[in-house]
Amino acid sequence: MELSPYLITTTSLEHPGQTILFAARTGALVVLPNDVFADLRQGRVAEDHRVHLIEMGFLVEDKEVERQAVYDYIDEINRINPNLTLAIVLGMECNFTCRYCFEGQQKGKHSMDDQTADQLVRFIKQRFGPKKERLHLQIYGGEPLLYTRRLIGLAEQLKPFAENLGAAFSFDLISNGSLLTEKVVDNLTPLGLDGVKVTLDGPPENHNLFRPFKSGQPSFETIVGNLAKVCSKTKIRLGGNYTLENYKTFPAILDDLCQKGITPDRLEVVNFNIVMQVGDKLAANEYLGGCRTVNEPWLREASLFIREEVFKRGYALGEITPSPCAVEVDDALTVNYDGSLYKCVTWIGHDDFKIGTIWQGFQKNAQANHYARHWQRAAKCQQCVYLPLCFGGCRFMEFQRSGSMAQVDCQKEYFDHTLPAMLQQEVKYRSG
Repeated sequence: MELSPYLITTTSLEHPGQTILFAARTGALVVLPNDVFADLRQGRVAEDHRVHLIEMGFLVEDKEVERQAVYDYIDEINRINPNLTLAIVLGMECNFTCRYCFEGQQKGKHSMDDQTADQLVRFIKQRFGPKKERLHLQIYGGEPLLYTRRLIGLAEQLKPFAENLGAAFSFDLISNGSLLTEKVVDNLTPLGLDGVKVTLDGPPENHNLFRPFKSGQPSFETIVGNLAKVCSKTKIRLGGNYTLENYKTFPAILDDLCQKGITPDRLEVVNFNIVMQVGDKLAANEYLGGCRTVNEPWLREASLFIREEVFKRGYALGEITPSPCAVEVDDALTVNYDGSLYKCVTWIGHDDFKIGTIWQGFQKNAQANHYARHWQRAAKCQQCVYLPLCFGGCRFMEFQRSGSMAQVDCQKEYFDHTLPAMLQQEVKYRSG
């Protein structure tokens, strides 16, 4: 047996004399005494431990076989994936005017009509095969709660369809939170509502600058007031988008939420992330802040600071796990309000990256057009220990930098500087 080529190790600061081991392919983490780890490196391991270390991905039969397993990871996901997941844009109307919105000039009074909604239901029913166990919709806008009637109509047809096949049906919302009332949650929960992602860009003065109502009025208090009333009724996934100038102010929002009764047990996860700089013509966005790469040096300190402060306050963060791009997952699709199909919601409106329609099906060049498996051909990826964590990175971010998805969005520099410290945080706060 050999140590995995996707093994990351670092000396534990929380437990002197011990080493943290993290298996990037499986997301497993253990802490071992240094002498035990030394034995492991020499191939000496107790038989009762060997099975567990193999199961968790720390020990492998052969490094090259393990590399091939990572290369085949996407194919395996597509083979066994029990879910059909569709991101659905119900319309482009929004009651906010966010400074960095990637939808930009596409916003307006465009929405899904009855004919498109009917065809969408037919398309989903045809796509949902007998081996599928769950049908899940991610509902976007604009602001999706401006289209509640349309959402209810879709759910009322698709929920009994899935359940009659012995499968589960659910949907979540990506909402600005301003219309997320108790009545809305009470009406949507029986239809399959499984949570809402809501964005707060830090404390009120920063949030209201970046995410005001279209009228210019502040939105912070409206959102927080709604969250306080519904956080016990449905899962709330809190997001937020920070920049170099404001990231240190973000943890304060959690103190404010806690005082208002939105305590750690009332939020499923907190995921503060960078503002992505979008410069393509569709966005027509004049905002020039944010990032076009995760390798910007300031982000190393910022991301670790944010994670530490969220952990310290007892709120949950997402785990460090393999993250394939939706471009390569067959049963992850985006449907725009007009019935056009894309691989990711960030591409809506980009005709060059449309992969088909719900009427005609998929275009033949979709895989080539999105440079599927480009990370398998990139020399920098082939021996990279972080490959399972990024699989070539974010195609949209690479597109913003170079105007093409042809090159990988390499994140090695970022992981080199942050992952050891992230593992220390995982041991300290999550693993005890």
